[in-house]
Amino acid sequence: MKVKDASELRGIEANRPPEPKKKTEAPASSASTSDKVSTEVRAQVAAAAQAARQQAGSDRTVRLEAIEAAVRQGAFKPDPNRIAQRILDDAELTATIQALLKR
Repeated sequence: MKVKDASELRGIEANRPPEPKKKTEAPASSASTSDKVSTEVRAQVAAAAQAARQQAGSDRTVRLEAIEAAVRQGAFKPDPNRIAQRILDDAELTATIQALLKR
C-alpha cells in the first residue's frame, strides 16, 4: 500500500500526548538512604562455607582411611540395602530437581 497524502499521519502525531521528561539525576538523599551495598554478609557466608568444606574434607579423609584399613584386613562388609537406598534417594532427588527446573 502506498501512502500518497502524509497529512493524515501528521494529524495523528499532533494528537499524541507529549512524553514525560526523563530525570537524569536522582536526589542524593533518596539514593543514599535506600541503596546500600554490604559485603560483610557475603564475607561471613564465604568464610562459613570454607570452614564447612575443610571440616567435610577432613571427615571424609578419616572415613576413607578407616574404610581402607577395613578392606586391607578383609573386614569391610558393605551393606547392599544401604547402597541401594542411597542410589534410589539420589535418583529421586535428581528427578525432583529436574522437574522443578522445567517449570
